[in-house]
This record gives sequence, C-alpha cells and structure tokens, in this order.
Amino acid sequence: MKKFTLIAFAIVLLAACKSSYKGPNGVSYKTPVQYNDYIINRQTDLLKKIMHFAKTSRNDLDGAEKLLDGYVDDAAMMVTEIKGMPPFKKDSSFRDAAINTFSFYKKALDTYYRDLIQIRRDTLERKQERLDSLVKTITKEEAGFDRKFQSAQREFARKNNMKLKHNTMQDRIKNID
Repeated sequence: MKKFTLIAFAIVLLAACKSSYKGPNGVSYKTPVQYNDYIINRQTDLLKKIMHFAKTSRNDLDGAEKLLDGYVDDAAMMVTEIKGMPPFKKDSSFRDAAINTFSFYKKALDTYYRDLIQIRRDTLERKQERLDSLVKTITKEEAGFDRKFQSAQREFARKNNMKLKHNTMQDRIKNID
C-alpha cells in the first residue's frame, strides 16, 4: 500500500510541475495548442467582424461606419491581450507576429476601411481610382503581415510538435469580392 501511495504522490507531483506560462493578461497556457488557439480564436473573431463590415457596407454605409468604431476598439483590445501573453518556452516569435498582424488589422479598420466608405460616397470617376489604389495598398500590406504570421505559426507548431489544421476562414476571406 505504501508503494501505491508513493507512486500516486509522484504522479501528482509530476503533473503539478508541468510548466504553465502565465502572462500579464492573466491567462495560463500549459500547451502549445492552448497558446496557438488563444491567438487564432481572436483572429477568427476579428475576421468575422471584418466580413460583417464588408457585408454591411454593401447596403448601409452609415451602419458600416458605426461598426468600424467598435471594431477598431476590439482590435486594439486584442493587441493588448496578445501583448500580455508570455513567450512560450522562451519563444515570442509567434506572439510578436500576431501583435504586428493585429496592429495591421486595427490600422486597416481605422484607416483603410474608413477610406473605403468615403470612396463609396464619392463620384463615380473618383471612386474607381481611389478604390483601385486602396485595394492595392491593403492587399500589399496585408500579404506581408500574413506571410510572416503564417510562417511564425508554422514554426511555432514545428517547435512544439503540433499539427496545424486547415483554416477555412482564410479561404473565405480570399473569396470576398
């Protein structure tokens, strides 16, 4: 019986010693999956909001503009939350790429998407010119952040022996017209 108690105690002790990473945001991450999901869940939430904005802006420019006010605040809060994450196993590259990407989302919502609304209100000739220029700017800037973000996530998964699932949200974003 003493052997069983000693073994049970050792198992409990080992389980309690498993590293947990807790940052200033107050959240603990015991596994790389939890760490990854914390970031990706916020990204998915923000991308859903961007898609809702895109849908709303087709028919209701005033409503879309009001959405942006809240979405900019949401993006800023997400940047703060992610900045509060500790490095995972002393590696902050995925977190830092997420901070840069979410900062871009905030900028896009606050600047570029507001410009899109204004363009929609412009005269027809001016609209096309501004739209083309703005779409090129957004696409170019986002591509760089997206590449770095995905690369950082793949590297994070590799370092932590995680298998990543295909992100269908990314496919949906690419197909927005």
